[in-house]
This record gives sequence, C-alpha cells and structure tokens, in this order.
Amino acid sequence: MEDGLSIQKQTPTSAWLTFSLAFADSTRLCRLLRQSCPDPGAIGDLIQRYLTRQDEVLAQHLRQINVPVSLQELFSEATIRRCEQALTWQAQRPDHHLLGMDHQAYPALLQDTDDAPPLLYARGSLQALDYPLIAVVGSRKASHSALSHTRTLCTELAEKGLGIVSGLAIGVDAAAHQGALAANGPHRGPTLAIAATPPERVYPKRHHELAEQIIEAEGLIITEYPHGSVTRPWHFPQRNRIISGLSLGVLVAEAGLPSGTLTTATHAMNQGREVMAVPGSIHNLQARGCHALIKQGAALVENYDDIIDILGEPLQRALAALHTHHPLTSSVTSQSIDAPQQHELALSREQPDSESQALLSTLASQSATIDELMTHSHLSVSQLAALLGLLEAKGLIRTSAGGRYALCQP
Repeated sequence: MEDGLSIQKQTPTSAWLTFSLAFADSTRLCRLLRQSCPDPGAIGDLIQRYLTRQDEVLAQHLRQINVPVSLQELFSEATIRRCEQALTWQAQRPDHHLLGMDHQAYPALLQDTDDAPPLLYARGSLQALDYPLIAVVGSRKASHSALSHTRTLCTELAEKGLGIVSGLAIGVDAAAHQGALAANGPHRGPTLAIAATPPERVYPKRHHELAEQIIEAEGLIITEYPHGSVTRPWHFPQRNRIISGLSLGVLVAEAGLPSGTLTTATHAMNQGREVMAVPGSIHNLQARGCHALIKQGAALVENYDDIIDILGEPLQRALAALHTHHPLTSSVTSQSIDAPQQHELALSREQPDSESQALLSTLASQSATIDELMTHSHLSVSQLAALLGLLEAKGLIRTSAGGRYALCQP
C-alpha cells in the first residue's frame, strides 16, 4: 500500500471529470478515500494513474475502506460520452470551467469540507473565488422589508470587497444577488450563485437575465450537477452545503418554520462556519426561523458593522490575502516581465509537450478566444478543450472576464 502520496502539479481535469461521471456517489467515494488519502492531489493522482496504467493502488485504497466499486465504469461508453459532452460544453466559451478538486481555483474552504464535490462546473470569472465570501440566504416568500434590507446590506458588503454567495432562487436569494450587482467602487466584490441544475440550465427561468448579469459583472455560477443531467427536488437542499462551504459565514435574512433555508444554516454549523440571523417582528411568521437560530446561538445581525465584527480576524486575513494576490495590486516585478519572458518562464516550469508548447507560443504574443485558437491548431474542439483545461489546471493560462485565454504571470 502506498500512503502519503503527493504530487507536484495538479491532476488533469479530465481525470476528475471521468471519476465524477463514472460513479453516481462520487462525492461519497471521494470523502471515504480521503480517510486514507487526505490530500485531494493524492486522490487525483490515484485516479490519473489508474486511467493511464490501471495499476492496483486505487483499488487497494477502495478495498481498505470497504467500498465495492467497479473501476471499469471509468472506461464505459456512457462515461466517455458524458465526458465528451462536458468537454464540449467547456469549449463553447472561455468562461466555462471544469474545476477538479485539486484545481488551483477550487475553493479552499469548500475543499476542506467533508462532502466537497470532486468536480465543479462554473460559468463566469474564476477571480470571483479570490474574494472573501459570505452567504446570504432566506425565504422565497420574504417580506418586502426583508428584501429591501437584504439588497441594502449586500450592496454595502460588496462595496467593502466581500463576495455575496446565494442560490439564485426567488425572494431573498435574488435580492442578495441584486444588492451585490448594485455595488460601486474599485474594490467591489462579486456575487456567486450556487445552482441545483446542470450548467446549461437556469432555474427559475425568470432568472435567466439575472444569471447573465452575474456573469457579465465578473461573478460566477457554480454547480456540481453534470451537463445534461435531470434536476431532482433533493438537489436544492443538497447544494446548500456548497453555499455554506464556500463562505466564511452564513446570514439568514428571513426564514419561516419549517424552512429549506435552515438546511444551509445546519450545514454551516457542521462545517464550523459563523451562522448569523436577522431578527424580525414576533408577528411575522417568516421571521420565526431566524428567531429559532438566534435562540440556538446564531449571532444577531442588524447591519453591516455587525457582520464585520462577527467575522472578525478570518475576514481581515481574507481581505489581506485578496489585496496581496489581486491583479490590481500585482508587484512591480511581475508587471515588469513582458509576455515573451512570461512564456519562457512558464515553459521552464512545466516542460510541456509539443502541442502545449505550440498553444503557449500562440498566447505569448496576445490573448485569444477559443475560436481564434482553433485556427492555429489541428486539434478537435474536444481535444483543444481538454488541453486548455490541462494548461489552466497547471497554472500556465487563465481566462479573462472578456472570454479570452491568456498566459498567467509567473
């Protein structure tokens, strides 16, 4: 048995994609594997090694945790077909992303939770994940005052550099996204929607325009559900663990009893996140969920300052990290390196194959869309998408909000 496996670079996204699509319970499998292989990179390495060499190490780990799984499902026609569909979806636009669990953009807070998905589908700007995030959730039948207060509060939070996470539902969720979108200023935080649908679908349909506004404002829409999958009722409470898992804390703006919103608060408690609630009138049935949370120990929140005080040092550390790594605050040394020099450094770091090198050479002079890259490549759309995903996973290229691929600064 090989224990303590480690890797020097991220596993190709295609390996995580294949694993996630081959097994209906891939999230559970990943959680169990982490009992013997805590490092996501080590698990990715096991998967990639089995896909390329079919060695016995992955099977040994599965036997150790007593999980009977047919690893041949990784090579089934159905799995291959679904992988091709996902890669084609990724290739449709540069702001379509597949994030394996050890991808550099995979949210670190979510990665550390027990039931982190092995792969995420994302639409929009991955830079949205650089911001400190707070989840704001609540009733679909929220009162007018709760919706107004949510919009105002989320605008204030976003203007201070916090990202707002919610579920794209009607009611409080929509108000949270709208409030973040209304924010102004140079440090404006984005808004992120966690969907219970496959990446090509928006639910409810009335929020199609809101979803596009989120993407246009350099936000992000994330889902764990594969391209072409059927949405089930239990997907909505199930995705709530991602809403809380991404975030430093969860604010419940208004919720009745019983309420699906409270599942997000429960996930937050289990994940060690701060849980906050906005109190309401004792005569308002939609406030009883918040009052119950406060009785159980949730922090009472009335305004922006309360949230800043409650999140305290973790928020300050996250904001400091943002200022350190945000492109607007790049060091003079990094800015002084021109594109050809960046290209040389990237090549020396990763030693790519000839196809990768040709692609990086094309991007050394200027950024390009996937259509432009197709004119310089003999690869199919699926092959090009897979190669771009691999180079992005290695940290050699990135996608901009304008939908163009570019070299990463070393």
